[in-house]
Amino acid sequence: MARRVRWRGAVVAAVLLGFVGGVEGNGTLLLAATIPLAYVAYGSVSTAAVPEALAVTREVDPRVAPPGRPVRVTLSVTNDGDRTLSDLRVVDQVPPELAVLRGSPRGGGTLEPGEAVTVTYTVVARRGEFDFPPSRVRVRGAGAGAVATADRQPTGDTRLLCRLDADAPPLSDMGNARVGRLMTDAPGEGVTFHSTREYRHGDPAGRIDWRGYAKQGELSTVNYDRQVSATVVFVLDARGASRVAAGPGRPTAVELGGYAATRALNTLLGAGHEVAVAVVGVDGDGPGGLVWLPPGGGSEQRSRAIAVLGDAIDTAPAADRDPAQQARKLDGLVDRDAQFVLVSPLLDDAPVEMVEQWSAFGRSRTVLSPDIVASNTVSGQYEQVRRRTRLARCQAGGARTIDWRRGTPLSAVLDATFAVEARRAGESVRAGGGD
Repeated sequence: MARRVRWRGAVVAAVLLGFVGGVEGNGTLLLAATIPLAYVAYGSVSTAAVPEALAVTREVDPRVAPPGRPVRVTLSVTNDGDRTLSDLRVVDQVPPELAVLRGSPRGGGTLEPGEAVTVTYTVVARRGEFDFPPSRVRVRGAGAGAVATADRQPTGDTRLLCRLDADAPPLSDMGNARVGRLMTDAPGEGVTFHSTREYRHGDPAGRIDWRGYAKQGELSTVNYDRQVSATVVFVLDARGASRVAAGPGRPTAVELGGYAATRALNTLLGAGHEVAVAVVGVDGDGPGGLVWLPPGGGSEQRSRAIAVLGDAIDTAPAADRDPAQQARKLDGLVDRDAQFVLVSPLLDDAPVEMVEQWSAFGRSRTVLSPDIVASNTVSGQYEQVRRRTRLARCQAGGARTIDWRRGTPLSAVLDATFAVEARRAGESVRAGGGD
């Protein structure tokens, strides 16, 4: 227990009134001097202690989150004792790596027996494991002259785990036996009606439009939406220029990019397609110093891809790697019909030059750009204009662009975008069957 000199003003007032009353021989002033002395005496004899019957609980929701996800933390302190705590303060000590987005980890009040005080705040998840330190509780005595402080380890949640695949649905261990479920505009074999054409000799009887034949007396063949499989290469920009965050304690653009790539590749793998992963800007064992995971499918490929992306986030960038050279090397590692998805915040011109190179090679291209540029300053607004100009350059060159704004659910953005991209790919993907 620590004791604080709280009534300094009362001491000064008592001395002053006593001195003046003694000099003037004024009994009223001498009597008045006893009033502040009473406060000083009361504060001197008061005591304070943090009772053992103080229950502290913490809830972290969700306990496992992807980078950039707001996480709600609720700390409750309940007075399970039989005496009133006139002045209780509590501070939930937040891991220094995390930023508080909303609310405050501090609270306090007077607690009657059975009452509780609750503090609620929101932090922003970033990749890694973060242990919350014990909460700090402070109790003041009745006279506020004595203060007791203690650290209490709350029951409940003590850790926040942030993973790239935190909210990705699991893949079946057996994978999907179908060749793929992305639709192309070209007709062929399938189950969903696409169109009809004139009957040709040798067309399967199961594809003849018998209903139309009964009405019109002419044979025609039914075309269905053709299901195809694609090879998609996710290219993560992990250069030093991309390791920028929107603010202290926020995830970097590389962390957000790794999360976006994880969500997108999980969707494609679940539909029976193949994915590959490349990382530019760090030292790797692949051609041109690339970090390279060859195309593959199924749950094992997803595990390998997540490991590659996680290692890229944790690895220091290599200043001597030329992204343009790595982009040229990447073109020779996959078939001509493979599609490229570049994940980059577009904070400089190097990613745009990579996209332009792939355009010269005739590649299907998509640019997924996490927005981490703050727009509440003049310099931030200027950088935001430059970033959007780079997005426009990529789009003008034939690439599909995805501007992932802060606060926008990533799942909705990806689901809509990759469905459209698959249809645009059309003949550029390997056909699973058709005319």
